[in-house]
Amino acid sequence: MPHRLELAMLSVQRKIPMVDHVYNLLSMVWKTYHFSSKSMRELRALGEELGVRVNVPGSVSGTRWLPHVNRALQTLLKPGGKDKHLQNPGQLTAVYYHMEQLTASSTNADIAGRSRKVKKMLEDGSFVGFCHFLADLFEAISKFSFLLQRNDVILPQAVNGIENLLATIEAMSVRCKPGGRLAELLADLQAQRRQQEDEESTSASAKAVKSFKIFSHDSWPAEQRELTDYVFPFTLFRNGCDFNLAREEYQSMKTFIFRNYMDKSYHALWGMMVTKLPFCSDYKNILHLVHIMLVLPVSSAICERGFSAQKRIKSDVRGSLHVDTVEDLIRISMEGPSLQESDAKEAVQTWFSQGKRSRRPNYKGWPSEPPSGTQEDLL
Repeated sequence: MPHRLELAMLSVQRKIPMVDHVYNLLSMVWKTYHFSSKSMRELRALGEELGVRVNVPGSVSGTRWLPHVNRALQTLLKPGGKDKHLQNPGQLTAVYYHMEQLTASSTNADIAGRSRKVKKMLEDGSFVGFCHFLADLFEAISKFSFLLQRNDVILPQAVNGIENLLATIEAMSVRCKPGGRLAELLADLQAQRRQQEDEESTSASAKAVKSFKIFSHDSWPAEQRELTDYVFPFTLFRNGCDFNLAREEYQSMKTFIFRNYMDKSYHALWGMMVTKLPFCSDYKNILHLVHIMLVLPVSSAICERGFSAQKRIKSDVRGSLHVDTVEDLIRISMEGPSLQESDAKEAVQTWFSQGKRSRRPNYKGWPSEPPSGTQEDLL
């Protein structure tokens, strides 16, 4: 039965590419540190800096029982100490940093290529998560494999072990194993996300961005009595903005909008408030913030479009265009009217009439009015 279990795992390795990738990863890591004592010393030195006690990687090539493979995978995923920049660095983190160092500094083509491949595999988050899941799965199967290798095992124990293994695997298909490698990885990721959100929420720029929610009239209270308590939490002292007047103007402006313009969209509402009289003069202090809100870039997509337009305009056959000409063409391409709305007659006339020299020396324009007379006179 132990041999049948090993043959089943070999069949799984052949049928599922991700499992084969994990075996290849373990083999490449073992080969890197087994044949180079210098690399092993560097890995241990790097582990000391991270607070990780590095163990010797195990081999998975050749004739290996599944517990050996599980031991090699558990060694690679072994957790370590705490670091101020990393939530829970382990041997996997030390291996990644050392592979990154070998990729940049190794003069051996085989070592550099192997390190680059391992580094690329460890940068795939889904693959790392699958490695943690496989560690939990191999640990459960390894326990059953140890049971089958005992000399005193009897048939009821083997049957009970198979049933327990199947129940464990079915439970792992629904949720991760409590206290397992995958559960620890998910807990670390959630802790890092909460820490990042806390750091971002306490920054001055995050507070400023969140303060602009006061201009989202869709989220204002439905009752006018509650609307007065929806206070103005943001201050602005530059550009001649009076904070005290801004608070008063905000109270008056939101009551006015609540009574008359709650059906308008964001662009229509604030476009009217910043351009039309008497709104732009009566609420000039609070509208400073509205101006800032309307020009805050939400994404860099428009910049990427500019690069695409530049590549499209300044091609290989138009490489001698002047900088000002390229800038004008990019602005026309990105901010100009569409072809259906634009009239090129005026631009063409300007192009023909202006310039230091004639655009076409032999070109004679057609008369604006047809000549008078009969057809015989013209002939």
